[in-house]
Amino acid sequence: MSQTMTALRWWGRRDVRVDTVPVPDPVPDGWVKIEIEACGICGTDVEEYLNGPIVVPVTEHPLTGAKAPITFGHEAVGIIRESNDPAAPPVRTRVVVEGTRSCGDCFWCRRGEYPLCAVVASLGQMDDGGLADYMIAPGRMCLPVTFDIPATEAVLVEPLSVGVRALRRQPELPGSRVVVFGAGTVGLLTGQAARAMGAAEVIMVDADPGKREVALACGADDFLTVDRLGTLPERYGTGGPDLAIECAGSTAAARSALDVVRRGGTAVLLGVHEDSFQVPMLPFLLEEKTVTSSRSHDAETDFPRALELLRSGEIVTAPLITSVIPLSRTVADGFEALARGGRGQIKIAVVPDRLYHRVHDERES
Repeated sequence: MSQTMTALRWWGRRDVRVDTVPVPDPVPDGWVKIEIEACGICGTDVEEYLNGPIVVPVTEHPLTGAKAPITFGHEAVGIIRESNDPAAPPVRTRVVVEGTRSCGDCFWCRRGEYPLCAVVASLGQMDDGGLADYMIAPGRMCLPVTFDIPATEAVLVEPLSVGVRALRRQPELPGSRVVVFGAGTVGLLTGQAARAMGAAEVIMVDADPGKREVALACGADDFLTVDRLGTLPERYGTGGPDLAIECAGSTAAARSALDVVRRGGTAVLLGVHEDSFQVPMLPFLLEEKTVTSSRSHDAETDFPRALELLRSGEIVTAPLITSVIPLSRTVADGFEALARGGRGQIKIAVVPDRLYHRVHDERES
């Protein structure tokens, strides 16, 4: 008789369930089985819960073959318990999981642009992920992480790698002045990564003045609410920052990011939304501004760099983990709470029930 486990699965819009399912078995060639210690809830998970299917496949995905119900979770940390990949970290190694699957053969994969693969898939979105007791993943996606980093904070490697990729869009980052729109998980991590990667100044912008304290605790030089954006030109002799990164997921923030950068400056858009905004072409052209976008992360560059930054101690993580909840309570205390606005929440980390009381007691102490 096969073993069973608990998994948080997406069945449909406004329908995620804590299910009992078989433990993944057997482990495919090139893959490992991971006993989950913690997994974060991402804003894209909540968007999928509220408005999906967006990326969750309802028919078989061309790369993974998976379709709903899909086990959520692409910010996973755990311990390898079984391996079918000689090149993977050894059994009993604690790892973070990068999670982006690509075909390896299309135009983009041959160029090393794996996040742009024609049939790209993410574990926890287009294939089963880490909001479960166990998950399987290709061994090449697993990077060792030491036990001195709490599992509930190691879940931040994945969103941190999103910020790292966005910052790599700016080749002249060292010495630059950076404004980050959106003081959520990705924004706060991106701001810290910018400073660690050489930015001279980082300013956080958010509509919620309550985010000021955490933004400053995470090393921002200043925090502005959106009604104070008009003070930016006088702050710089060039009339604006060199780089603005939009992490808020709104058209207003995207447009503001483009508006505030100096002549010749760059706006990087990475917030996920479907709306559009108009660009006034004359000032855009005459001021030679650049607007670009950034998607996800790469297993060979962004993810290792993010893990390196986390290990270095240059990234403040503890204030970002605002709740730790047991897997069995993920719907009520995670998705439904965040769908209601998630007041005061930045990152909710989910741990298997067998670990919850130990993790909770350690955080309280």
